[in-house]
Amino acid sequence: MRKSPHIVCLLSMLCLATPFAQAELVVGNGTYPSQSGSGSIVFFADSAGGNVAPLRSLVPGNANPIVTANSVEFEPSENVLYVADFWGQAIRVYDARASGAAAPLRTMNAPLLGQVRAVRVDRAHDEMVAIARMRSIVTWPRLANGGNVNPIRNIPWGGNNVSASQLNNPAGIALNRRRGEIVVGDYKDDSAAGYPNRILIYSRLSDGSAATPLRVIEGPSTQLGGRSNVRVAVDEETQTIFAVVGPPDTDPQHSARVIAFAADAVGDATPLRVIYGPFASMVMASGEYPSGLGFDENSGHILVSIATTDPSARGRIVVHSRFAYGGAFPLAVLQGANTGFGSSPGTAAVTFDRIFKDGFDG
Repeated sequence: MRKSPHIVCLLSMLCLATPFAQAELVVGNGTYPSQSGSGSIVFFADSAGGNVAPLRSLVPGNANPIVTANSVEFEPSENVLYVADFWGQAIRVYDARASGAAAPLRTMNAPLLGQVRAVRVDRAHDEMVAIARMRSIVTWPRLANGGNVNPIRNIPWGGNNVSASQLNNPAGIALNRRRGEIVVGDYKDDSAAGYPNRILIYSRLSDGSAATPLRVIEGPSTQLGGRSNVRVAVDEETQTIFAVVGPPDTDPQHSARVIAFAADAVGDATPLRVIYGPFASMVMASGEYPSGLGFDENSGHILVSIATTDPSARGRIVVHSRFAYGGAFPLAVLQGANTGFGSSPGTAAVTFDRIFKDGFDG
């Protein structure tokens, strides 16, 4: 069967106009401003592992005033990266293909933002949600720019009976867009109970001092432990919540854990799966701790960031399958002097070419 010359011409034009799609693993450096690599963002092939050099880097400079890159969120429809700059007290938005000291496309630094730990994007509602001032969950317009920007909603800190939110010291945030929920990693301010770790789940419409969680995941059966920051991610396809926590006090292996829960889990829920141990590359050396958790919906990969308090050492990224459990070997581990990581890699993300995501450009 002969193809129409018009079809052949159209296919040829598409092939010439559309480069081969290459997903990239993107990692920000959330190290202290005085430490090497602070604020830089490094890009790797998504299949990279070992002590490899990045494909390119985005670095601070005269046009790019970023101080630290504590978390990175890829937004495919605009093909940009949303970066939480903790010490710079800003959310900075970059072209996903940027390199060198390229200037951000937008910088949102409203006074309410303060030291921002993480940012997530809800494209369907044109919003971005951030951990603001290390203690509140605040929603702004997605395209917000500059400092004179009012929030859309604010779930305030819950300490000292300020509000009903139960927020204490939130370190991780994720969105379950299909359920219209915000998932927050935190711990309870209860010294007698050992500061138990917990996951708070809110409606995306929660607002004001009366805002309360829809559900709370906490208790001994959860294996969330206590006394550590809780980073979270959501697999929306399988409706799974992931949390990474530091080693329990009673663990002789001193292993961090990635714990999976059903999206509708509540209370003292039993995990679906737990990744831990030396074979899974989750054992923490002295001074190491989990510093971020990302998830790639396209590959189904969990992206665990491990940091260290030793400023002369380098952190690492451990990649696992969404269905990994126990002592499963990681799919990849990125670590070493060539990676460009500082001591504290932040929450990572994976980019992709949207043309190959849905078959269309836009």
